[in-house]
Amino acid sequence: MRYLLVFCAALLLGSCTAPEKPTFKKVENIKFNSLSIKKPYSVKLNADAVFNNPNAIGAQIKAMDFDVFINGKKTTHIKQDVSTKMPAKSDFTLPIICSVPLKEIFQELKLKDLLKAKNIDYRVTGHLTIDLGGVGINVPFDHEGKEKLSL
Repeated sequence: MRYLLVFCAALLLGSCTAPEKPTFKKVENIKFNSLSIKKPYSVKLNADAVFNNPNAIGAQIKAMDFDVFINGKKTTHIKQDVSTKMPAKSDFTLPIICSVPLKEIFQELKLKDLLKAKNIDYRVTGHLTIDLGGVGINVPFDHEGKEKLSL
């Protein structure tokens, strides 16, 4: 009987694994829109960051901290407090919303430039902070691509 209890305890302890870190998958639905005509002139960046939680338990997302680069130049840094549940064993999406100064996209800001579509290189890089059992864990993400900016 004693061996059976030791065996069951070992089996239970061996089956418990440490939670895995959620992973970044991609950024999708990237749009530059909502031109601000107040100084400093800017354009709004909207996107969705997609992550995957491989764990059998959900967690609370606490914050996002990221930088936006346009044409290789850092244009803005965003730190957002977030209060969203991360579901168990599934993909989840977080919106990325920020303003990018137009002077960082157009070298010399001219009205005629605003009326023409312009291809830009962008990069969004940072981390997501989640609360996993009272412990804050950072989940990094990094995505780059090209987008046509048309105002």
